[in-house]
Amino acid sequence: MKVSRHIAVLLMSAGLLLSGCSSSSDDRGDNSTGPTLPARTATEGKWQEGPADPEQHKPYPYDIYTHCGIKWVRFDGRWWVLDSVFTGAEQVKGEPHSQDSQRLAGYMTLIGPDTANFDAAGMPTMQFVPTKDEPGGCA
Repeated sequence: MKVSRHIAVLLMSAGLLLSGCSSSSDDRGDNSTGPTLPARTATEGKWQEGPADPEQHKPYPYDIYTHCGIKWVRFDGRWWVLDSVFTGAEQVKGEPHSQDSQRLAGYMTLIGPDTANFDAAGMPTMQFVPTKDEPGGCA
């Protein structure tokens, strides 16, 4: 009888430990919990460019001019160039932007001193890095 009780306690302890180590995010291979920011719409006559001195890991409303594509942005008083595009879990919930606009409304987040992410509804995360170059005109 004592052996059965010890085995039952051991099995219950193992079950609790194993159940505490798994979560739904383990299945996706990332730590995201799904979209957390509301979709934005560009406001006519008002550009959102974020503050001159942004805090890290704080998303700021940001508009990208898309007439020539999405390669360059001005943020944090510097020029940045597109470095990577990450597909996967979207960070912004809501309907994707209008294809008729030359402006993409979303959020820019300073991830580190030399990394910034842009997120918008229906778009993958775009990661930018600072550059000393300045953008040329459309080719």
